[in-house]
Amino acid sequence: MAPRLGIFRPSAEKNKGFTLLELMVVIAIIGALSAIGIPAYQGYVSDAREKEAKNTLQTIALQQKSFYSENFSYFFTTLVDVDQSAVINTGLFSSTSGPLQTTERLYNFWIINTGADPLIARTFRAVAQERRNTTTFFSIDQEMSKTSTINGTAGGSW
Repeated sequence: MAPRLGIFRPSAEKNKGFTLLELMVVIAIIGALSAIGIPAYQGYVSDAREKEAKNTLQTIALQQKSFYSENFSYFFTTLVDVDQSAVINTGLFSSTSGPLQTTERLYNFWIINTGADPLIARTFRAVAQERRNTTTFFSIDQEMSKTSTINGTAGGSW
């Protein structure tokens, strides 16, 4: 006589799958790893974005040296506190697709004439301002002096 397969199943089939307790433990472990990993990842991303802005400022400062040797004046933008990336790319780097991003940008860039003459810049300060947090700035000048202001607090050199 053949075994009946209705209500009664062999014991090997009975233990297929996970219990609710096992699933809850796995979810708790994933939650704990996420609580640690996500903030750490966000910190790495923020640091990488800051480093990119600082590298861009150094590129601007180095290009300013070449611009000065050709024009006997530094390049500067007429607007401050407003992103001037496209103007800097065109005027300083002679390219519409220079090193500064003009779309999906994370920082606003501009160059200030810090000299006494409003028409000829003998000194300058290039500034990067974080778009999401407008109280965070990085800057560099003609002497390659680097300063930072994080969340409105002067942070010294970077």
